[in-house]
Amino acid sequence: EQPYLTPQRIRILGIGGAVVLVIALAIWFTITAGQRKQAYAATALEQCRDAAAQANFGVAVQCYTQLARNFSGTPSAYEATLGVAQTHLVAGQNELAITGLVEFLRSNPPPEAASPANSLLGTAYENVGKFAEAEGAYRKASDLATVEYLKASDLLDAGRAAHGAKK
Repeated sequence: EQPYLTPQRIRILGIGGAVVLVIALAIWFTITAGQRKQAYAATALEQCRDAAAQANFGVAVQCYTQLARNFSGTPSAYEATLGVAQTHLVAGQNELAITGLVEFLRSNPPPEAASPANSLLGTAYENVGKFAEAEGAYRKASDLATVEYLKASDLLDAGRAAHGAKK
């Protein structure tokens, strides 16, 4: 009778164990790389926000733009795109904000980013006197909002814009 662990079986088990180990390491690396990417993006986002808070708008826009490009697909990249628009609005550059937000919304971002983007777009349209477009943007923001008070706030903004359009 032959023993169960023959040299051939030991070799097959060793190869199988090595393959399982390589697959487990690849999965671990992928998960931790994604977590590190988001952590780096969050740190960079804070630096951009600091520049904007100090009214250093040029540096803030450049920082946000670079972050959105380098960390695309992360929540921080979406926030950076919104940060560019907010900075343009604060600096009185409404047309730049409109252009950037329309382009961003064409990329079909998730609702968590699309709702505030539409709300900012409504603000920019109101600032340039395009009240009908503002109303539409606010209504879209309300439809996409995942929190009830944001839905209500966007609907109030839509009502204000609609009133402005009738004047």
